[in-house]
Amino acid sequence: MLTCREVAERSDDWLNQDLSRWQSLQMRLHLAMCKGCDRFIGQMRVTRDLTRAAAAVDNDHDADDRRISAILSELRNGKKTTG
Repeated sequence: MLTCREVAERSDDWLNQDLSRWQSLQMRLHLAMCKGCDRFIGQMRVTRDLTRAAAAVDNDHDADDRRISAILSELRNGKKTTG
């Protein structure tokens, strides 16, 4: 069975589903028996999901900023805006 340290070291691979079947089985077995590691993996999953959501929001803001800049540029140049 894996140690808690090994579970922590493999947590990224586990969350990204980059483990072999045998490694996944070992992780599942450990997580079923160790509530501390199960909570740790849960916290890692929440952190990953929040980070992805924040990155998506930042990307949306960047796209909005580009659209606004394009519209302002068109207005300054006297062109008709399409957006």
